[in-house]
Amino acid sequence: MKKISCLVVFVFLSGCLGGISSPSHFYRLKAITENIQPISSQKMEIGVEEALIPQYLNRPQIVTMEKGSNELKISEFERWAEPLSDSFSRILADDISNYLPQSTVKYKMLASEDFTYNISVEVNKIDAVLGEKLELDVWWTIYKQGRMIYRKRSDKTSPLTNSYEDLAKQLSLLINDLAKEIAVNLAK
Repeated sequence: MKKISCLVVFVFLSGCLGGISSPSHFYRLKAITENIQPISSQKMEIGVEEALIPQYLNRPQIVTMEKGSNELKISEFERWAEPLSDSFSRILADDISNYLPQSTVKYKMLASEDFTYNISVEVNKIDAVLGEKLELDVWWTIYKQGRMIYRKRSDKTSPLTNSYEDLAKQLSLLINDLAKEIAVNLAK
C-alpha cells in the first residue's frame, strides 16, 4: 500500500513539474515603407487617437474564426506583442506619415497633445479565417480643430494563409491601405 501511495504521489508530481508546454510566439504589426509614393508635401500636424477595438479582439491572444461560423478561436500560444489598440494606432500614424512626409503625424497618447487634425478609428471587426481571408472593417473620422470634417466606413480584405505570421503581415498591409485612404482625404 505504501508503494502504491508513493507511486501515485510521484506520478502526480512528475505531471506537475515535468510537463512541457508549447512555446508562445509573439507577433507585431509593422509600418510599410517599401514602394510608398507620397501623396502630398503639405505640412500638417496630425494626431492619431487610440483605436477603439472590440474587447474580444483587444487581448494578448490572437483571435481567429472558423470558416463559415461565428465560432472564435483564441490561440493561447500565438500572441500579439502589445495591446492591439496601441499597435494599430501607432502603425496607422507611421503609415500616414509615410504618405505625408512633410507633416508631423503622431500616435496621440496624451489628451493634452494639441494637433490641427485628429484621426479617430473605430474597428468594427478584424475577421481572420486562417487559410482563407482577413477582413478589416472600420469607421474613421478626421477632425480639424475639434470639428468633424470627414467620416467614412472602410472595409478591406486580403487573402490569408494558414500562418499567424502572415496574419500579422496582412493586417499591417490593410492598415497601410487605410492610412493611404486617410492621407488622401487629409491632403484635399
